[in-house]
Amino acid sequence: MQNEPERLARLTENTGRYARYSRSAGGLSLVIGGVLCLAAFVVGATVELTPAWRYALVAAPLLWLGSKELLRACYYQRAGAVRERLSTRQRRGRFWMVAYLAAMSLFIIGSVAWTAGARAWQWPAIAYIAIVAAMPLVAARWFWSIGDFLVGVLLVCQAAVVIVGLNYPWYWILIAALFAAIAIPTGWREHRDYLRLRDELGLRDATHGEAADA
Repeated sequence: MQNEPERLARLTENTGRYARYSRSAGGLSLVIGGVLCLAAFVVGATVELTPAWRYALVAAPLLWLGSKELLRACYYQRAGAVRERLSTRQRRGRFWMVAYLAAMSLFIIGSVAWTAGARAWQWPAIAYIAIVAAMPLVAARWFWSIGDFLVGVLLVCQAAVVIVGLNYPWYWILIAALFAAIAIPTGWREHRDYLRLRDELGLRDATHGEAADA
């Protein structure tokens, strides 16, 4: 039988593990993101991109972000919202990744505006600029792990390119496959860890609880 300090230490550890699924642990959403990322680049490089296909590829990052929110709220945190507290190292790393995306977005938008002139503010160039401009904002809100950045940036970049009628060449499939090979196993390990945690905490039949901080 565990004494009180051991029980509290175990509870604190499990609460921290549970809180990870509010931010840095994507679980099945990271698996979905990896599959979508690879599928999007395979389709983009090998299929004749009709308008229907192009808009499907543009919708891919939205589908992934929707899966993240639904799985977080309705599955991984259905016993109650517990927000993860990031370490100083995590916050610093995330800040620099978002800052890098913001700098790149500004550079790309400036380059397009410089080279395209007035055409940059006409359709579909304006859609391209809007997606590129949104990328650091999306990252600041939804990208909490390396896997999120790898999958999310590729999906958003693919959406920006295809909306103007272009596509990435075939060798980008290799890059997407590499990122998917990182994201999918990571997400699956996170999901398996959640299943173990669920059993330890008795969350199989848990319902929504009150929000808390951890």
